[in-house]
Amino acid sequence: MFKSSLSLYQTLTTQDNKTMKLANTKDNNVRVKALKTVKQTQWTGEITHDNIDKCLTAINLFQGINSGLYVPKAIRINGLTGIFMINEDGSLNFESRVIKISDNKYKIEHLTNDGYNHFEAKYSELI
Repeated sequence: MFKSSLSLYQTLTTQDNKTMKLANTKDNNVRVKALKTVKQTQWTGEITHDNIDKCLTAINLFQGINSGLYVPKAIRINGLTGIFMINEDGSLNFESRVIKISDNKYKIEHLTNDGYNHFEAKYSELI
């Protein structure tokens, strides 16, 4: 039986005051476990916004995974640095994260090529 690693997460409420839970699937559990092995130096980014909603919208539009009408939702997961986006289908968006710099400054970071390769290798091993 596959053990869930999603028992320790916090869904954040964004400006539209709606929350969405991360789907408790094997795929999401493996993504979280693989992300926990990625080094902090394997993330990069300099784009900042004044709130988390703008960061999530930028990530959503950049990656083009969800519909254009989707209002992105945020999640904080114990053991991981930053805030991650929940995709429209309830899956974890693992390629980008948001780091809170100050009350009015949030930075978007993306996995580097090395980080993505490390994540992909660990994900393949665990799935």
